[in-house]
Amino acid sequence: MNKNIVYGLIGFGYFLIGIFTWKYNFFVVKLDPTKSMLFGILFIVYGIFRVFRGIKGYKDDQKN
Repeated sequence: MNKNIVYGLIGFGYFLIGIFTWKYNFFVVKLDPTKSMLFGILFIVYGIFRVFRGIKGYKDDQKN
């Protein structure tokens, strides 16, 4: 399996963790709504970044 596909899947996992954290106000410990929203947004943005990098790397590998 191409490492860029794995990077994309890991990024998708971060995205899901962000949604879970934001929705349920929980990440390892119970969080107040403001902190859970901030952590959730942070995880979502990082997950999108990782997916984007995985797709970009996969496309670059396919060109060569």
